[in-house]
Amino acid sequence: MLCQKCNKNIANVYLKNNINGNVTESYLCSSCANEVYGQNMKVFENFNNDFISNMFNLNKVSQALPAVRNVCPLCGSTFSQIAQSGKVGCGECYSTFRNELEPNVMRIHGRANHTGKIPKNLTLKISGKRKIEELNVKLKKMIEDQNFEEAAVIRDEINKLNQQNQQEGVI
Repeated sequence: MLCQKCNKNIANVYLKNNINGNVTESYLCSSCANEVYGQNMKVFENFNNDFISNMFNLNKVSQALPAVRNVCPLCGSTFSQIAQSGKVGCGECYSTFRNELEPNVMRIHGRANHTGKIPKNLTLKISGKRKIEELNVKLKKMIEDQNFEEAAVIRDEINKLNQQNQQEGVI
């Protein structure tokens, strides 16, 4: 598609404006977009270039912790590499960079716990941990409600699951 202003260059900028319900769409080349929108286009360009870094607060992290050089022991990734690429190197990176990644994952996904599919070789381990976590939450609730008889039953169930997991080598 050609630029709607000069009709010479290929349009590589798409702008959609909604001003008081009046929607306009523009397909412009870079030079015409800079001509029409001037300084505002530079703001958009900077936003696009720094989106990942801004999302992960990379600039703040590097300024606040210049001496910390945490490296994933499995894949060798650093947090700055993850923030720049937007891709986590491996599963171990989530543990290594938990403090840096968790606030961003929470902001993006609304939670930091995985609730999707579980690999077959980890099903027993993860489902056992989840069951124990659920029971611990119930146990705390029972104790808060001073329902000690049911709390004792849940405690015994947690201990039984922990023993089974240890015997099976799951945990």
